[in-house]
Amino acid sequence: PFGHRGGAVRVHETAIAVTGLAAAGYEVQSHALLRGLLAAAEHFEYRLPEMFAGEQRGEGSRPWPHPSACRPAAVAAAAGVHVIAGLVGIRPDVPEGSVALRPVRGAPLGEVGLTGLSVAGESFSARVTRLGLVMVEEAPGRLQLRA
Repeated sequence: PFGHRGGAVRVHETAIAVTGLAAAGYEVQSHALLRGLLAAAEHFEYRLPEMFAGEQRGEGSRPWPHPSACRPAAVAAAAGVHVIAGLVGIRPDVPEGSVALRPVRGAPLGEVGLTGLSVAGESFSARVTRLGLVMVEEAPGRLQLRA
């Protein structure tokens, strides 16, 4: 399972797959990958290596960091931000001075709070429920928020 291209799980590539599947409407598959990534993160005390491997999930199984992987890794840390932004559906349009929030419904994240985000020089805060409902908590009048 430690093959560099044949068995290792690359965290940033998995994050791209999670958001891509969700955006294409494959939410069940996206959520399955995300649940696996979150389970692995727990085993690594939320300091994911850039890649890891392991045996099929079962009683007593766990992922192992790849021997040549950096841990923690910047690309793995950035993967978390990518997943949250993708599943919350943040789509900024700076020239228009707007941001759309189109969250994926039922993502296994629970409620997500977004504070101090900036688009077109304007800050805003919003909350996304587990059901995918967006509640804007703070936004200047100049910034257009779209669903």
